[in-house]
Order: sequence, then C-alpha cells, then structure tokens
Amino acid sequence: MTTPLLYQLLEKLDKRELRELKKLVRSPIATHRPELALLFNKLADALYRGRQLPDKPKLHLAVFGADPYDDQRLRSLMSDLHLLIEQHLMARAAQSDEVQAQLHLAHFYRQRGLVRHFESAIQKVAALQRQSAYRNVDYFERRLKFEIETNEFQSTDRRAGHLNLQEISDTMDVLYLAQKLRHACSQLSHRAVYQTDYRFGLLQAWIDVLEDSHYLHTPAIALYYYCYRFLTEEYSQDYFARFRDQLRLHSAAFPKEELKGLYRAAVNFCIRKLNEGSLDFAREGWELYQEGLQSELFIEHNHLSRFTFDNIVGFGLRLEAFEAVKNFIEQYRSYLAADYAESTVLFNLARLEYGLRHYDQALAYVQRANPRDLVNQLICKTLQLKIYYETNELDLLESHLDSFRLFIRRREVSDYHRQNFHNVIIYTRKLISAYPNDAAERRRLRAAIQEEKVLSEREWLLSKVY
Repeated sequence: MTTPLLYQLLEKLDKRELRELKKLVRSPIATHRPELALLFNKLADALYRGRQLPDKPKLHLAVFGADPYDDQRLRSLMSDLHLLIEQHLMARAAQSDEVQAQLHLAHFYRQRGLVRHFESAIQKVAALQRQSAYRNVDYFERRLKFEIETNEFQSTDRRAGHLNLQEISDTMDVLYLAQKLRHACSQLSHRAVYQTDYRFGLLQAWIDVLEDSHYLHTPAIALYYYCYRFLTEEYSQDYFARFRDQLRLHSAAFPKEELKGLYRAAVNFCIRKLNEGSLDFAREGWELYQEGLQSELFIEHNHLSRFTFDNIVGFGLRLEAFEAVKNFIEQYRSYLAADYAESTVLFNLARLEYGLRHYDQALAYVQRANPRDLVNQLICKTLQLKIYYETNELDLLESHLDSFRLFIRRREVSDYHRQNFHNVIIYTRKLISAYPNDAAERRRLRAAIQEEKVLSEREWLLSKVY
C-alpha cells in the first residue's frame, strides 16, 4: 500500500520542527478546527516515541472517536493538515531569507506610495547585502532585484534625477555569466559520467572574451570560468591551477552546499585524469579531499559517503601515503553508514595492505570484505588477481581468472566496466603465458598494453613486463 504523502513529509521533520507544528495546530490564527490538532498530535506522538505511524483505522478512532469509519473524511483532514504544514514551511523559508523579505516589503511600500517607508526598507536591503559574506549567484540575483526595485521608485519619484539603468545592465551581465557558467559546469560534470550531449548556447561566444577581462575579478564568474575551461580543454592543468587559486582565495564567498559542488567537480576531474594516467592529479585530488574534510564539506549529518571514503583512500594509495591512509581509515570509519561500515573498512584495509605488500593480510581482508557495490566487487576481484600474481600462486590465478570472466558475463555492468575488466583478464593471461626470455614477445605485449584505450590496471601490467 502506498504511504500517504503526509506520512512521508512528517517522517522527514526533526523534533524541533515537530514542536513548532504542535504550537501551530493549537493556534486559533492558523486554524479553528480542533480535529487538526488531534490528528497531528496522534502522528507526532508516534514519531516522538520512534514508533511506526498508525494506520488509518487507528488514526480515525483517535480523531473522530466512535464515529463510523469514513475514509474520505479522514483523507480530507489529512490533506488539510498537509497543506497547513506546507504553508508553514513556505512562511518559514520566506522569513529565513531576510533580504528577500525586505525586498517584498519595499515593493509593497513603493506600490502604496509610502516614500519614507520604502526608503527605509530599501536601505535595509542594501545594508544586508553589504553584510552578507557570500558573493555567489544568489547574491547577484538579489542585487538585480534591488536595482530594479530602486529604479521603479526613481522612475516614479520626480525628485530623482539619476536613474540606475547602468547599474541594472552591469548586474544583469554579471548574473547571466555567473548563472550560465555554473550551469554549464553542471552539464559538463554530468556529461562526463553519462555521456549526454549538451548545447551551451550563447556561452561559447563569451568564453574567449572572458579571458583576462574585468569579469574575472568576480569570484562567482572566475571560479566557474576556470572550472569550465579545465573541463573542456585538452591541456587543462593551467586552468585547473587557476581554479584552485580562486578556490583558496574565495571559498568564504560561497555557501557550503555550493562549495561542496565545486570541490566535487574538481575531485571528479582529478579521478578522470588519474584514470587516464596523469599522476600529477593524484596529489591535487588528495589535497582537495583533505581541505573538504577539514571544512566538513563532505560530512553531512555526521555521515561520510562510502564512495567518498573509497576515493580518498584511492588517492592516498596512489601517492603511497600509507600512514596517512591508515590514519584516515581509523579516524573516519565511524562516519560511515552502519549498513556499509564493515565492508567499506575491510575493502579499504585490503587496498592498504596490498599497497604495503602485505599480501597475506590483504587477501584475508579481500575475502572478508564482500562489498555490496558491484564496482567494488570487481575491484576486489582485481586485487585478488594481483595478489595471486605477486605471490606466484599461478594455479590459483588461472582458476580465479576463469571465475572472474564468468562473474563479468553474468552481471549487468556498464559497457565501460565490462570492457575494462575483460581487458584486465586478457592481459593478465598474456602476462603469465609470455616467455620470459622472448624479448620481442614482451615488447609486443608492452606496446599492446600501452595502446589499449580502456585499461585501469595499465600501470601495474606494464610494471610486470620486463
């Protein structure tokens, strides 16, 4: 049976929000219907106690007593409560944006011809904007609304000689470029993962014009401009370095959620470059993650994503920063979701022990890890393959290669991963079957490994072809 929308909403509210709503449903300003309070209290009481929300018959009994069960009556009341909660959430959101609230107030005063009231309200808007720590797109959107509201007042006030038309035009340009570049970076990040083709419209005509222009003095433009550049240029290290400089200088000008998006775009770029063989980006990715951890950008509700956890370990291992990786695992393992904590820690301890060449311990961790994520299962099997090779367990390796091939065939994996791990198996077989004294054969094998387009273990395989 489908869970009612009201239940889904209430389950996402915290106890403070539930207490606010409890006061609201008792208020005669909000409603004169006592049954709304009875309905809410019954549901809130279950949530407070950590119990399952009651089914409809129990809810009907709690609200309407011994009256015959009427599903339509109950659903109508639940709908009304849902609407009341939504109105409260909208009002609270409006109150939390003080600049927007003052702009609405100034707009009201201007329409009613209350000049002194308008001037007071619009001055408060200007002061709030100056005091704001942020200089992101939202700031410039509010600034444009401020300029337009000011212009509407100036246009109807005969005492005003100056009109701020230039200020409106300039703010429009900044806002457009900041919005367009930010959205284009989202398109590019999505395209890199899902191979989706996007059009960038008028932006492409602006890109070369922006280089060395005064617009790059605006962090909301500069950061996304350099992000766009390093995501689109073949030789992008210079633009990435400029992006990093801007990020260090102006991180305080962006709210946490937006800053997290910028860090993720940069980290994902580093991962792609690393997979292409650009080891310079291992250090960049590691440092980005360390900065993000220190500022708690990657910690949400005291929780660290297992994918982020894996990526951080991966960067550290590529740098051979084994002690730092060990410390990270110990320090942040408690931030993992309970359902995934054990398998994630064992998986990454296996990677760490392999990096330290403690192959027996690494194999023990691999065999216990049992990750749920298919990609990590494939990585575990690759790690097991490498351990058997390193320990010269060739019979076990042959058997493992056969089972690995069947595993890939029977799973629904992406074309990229299917091709990649298929290639890992093929080249490992060639590696163990190559004659050690046949220099020509090994040169051909080395050349083939170097030329293969999709091969995550290229570096390891090449290290084994002498």
